[in-house]
Amino acid sequence: MFFFIALAFLLAWLTFFSPYELFEDDERLSLMNYVLITLFALGPVMGILAGIGFDTFPLVYNIPSFEKTTMRHFLQLNGLGQVFIHIGIYSGKWSLFIELSGIGIILMSLALLTLTASAIEIVKQKNSAGEVGIFSYAPGLVLVFCALFICGAWFMREVTGMIEFGIAFIVAVFCNMMITTTLLSHFNRRLGWNATNPATLPIRFLILITLGIGYVIVSFLRVREVVSEDLIDIWFAVLLLNVFFMLNPLKILRFSTGTFAKPHSTFILIGYLLLPLLAVVSIAPIWTGHEGLANIQPTHWLLITYPCFFIISGFAIYLHEDHLHYSPSTRVTHWHLVILFLGSGALMTWTLFDGSILLEENYAPVLAWVATQSLASILLAVLFIKHTIFPVDNWHRMPMFYDRLIENND
Repeated sequence: MFFFIALAFLLAWLTFFSPYELFEDDERLSLMNYVLITLFALGPVMGILAGIGFDTFPLVYNIPSFEKTTMRHFLQLNGLGQVFIHIGIYSGKWSLFIELSGIGIILMSLALLTLTASAIEIVKQKNSAGEVGIFSYAPGLVLVFCALFICGAWFMREVTGMIEFGIAFIVAVFCNMMITTTLLSHFNRRLGWNATNPATLPIRFLILITLGIGYVIVSFLRVREVVSEDLIDIWFAVLLLNVFFMLNPLKILRFSTGTFAKPHSTFILIGYLLLPLLAVVSIAPIWTGHEGLANIQPTHWLLITYPCFFIISGFAIYLHEDHLHYSPSTRVTHWHLVILFLGSGALMTWTLFDGSILLEENYAPVLAWVATQSLASILLAVLFIKHTIFPVDNWHRMPMFYDRLIENND
């Protein structure tokens, strides 16, 4: 969570104090885009996902706990990679930024590769995939390809379109797969809502991968002016809607609201419901025009950050409360965090499409976005520290619900 806060302050510094003149240089902005999405996806997001995996997978698949050295090596490489990128950006020297960012990207990619052995261990237990099906083990194998693609795109950045190729891969394949897996793990496995029939998941997985690869190819062609920006907008909207309909939205709404409402993570529900909303936002510029930041650089990756953040952070919060053995029906929603993050997301979307930000140098929306995001990140970090380091109640090694999985496996 501290790296989420650091990322928020980094965005503030880039917006108001950066000497890089990003808005005047498309190539520099493109490279910075790539570094930031890599920092977000492979840094804080992957750190939370790895922690969740190491905590729950041995319980879900009834296997011995993963080697502690594996998690230690992952955290060391991942954290060091993030530090290198932060130092490179704050240095204010473009050549040093390129060198240190390259080192940081390599280190974070190596951190992904350290998880390969653990991923293979999960694949061996694929017959126990249960409610999550192929999504329980396939993402672990995809991590290896993610590391190779991300490094490859960076080293081939001189080739026109490769940076956009890398950004599209992280967004369409990595992020979409991770949030889909997290949604299925929460609604299908943890809550038992049967929001998706596990028998249909292999074909759904194939569709997700096909759409993701298609988006990557189209993004590459867009830079070479083979296809229009409108096609990118439409394809990205289809990607978001595909994840949304990966689950049964009517069943989720039925069990989360009204008479039949059951305990669930409000954070995850909001992240899920943001998907169709942002699909509309994605295609809106077809009629309104590409203005603001979206006019000078494809910025679709920013639209995926908030659903990704809500869903993954929500799962982590719910898991922490499982460890504290809080009754699901009495858990606090943390509405102040919900409002702050939704407000931050709205301000971010405003900055993407408001033409006055560039034409009139009206940076008030950007300042409000960074301030809101920073405050929300700090409060979320305080919540995690409270739950993990200073819990009011006893923290239990065996979280609620997961003991039943062990009984079923036995």
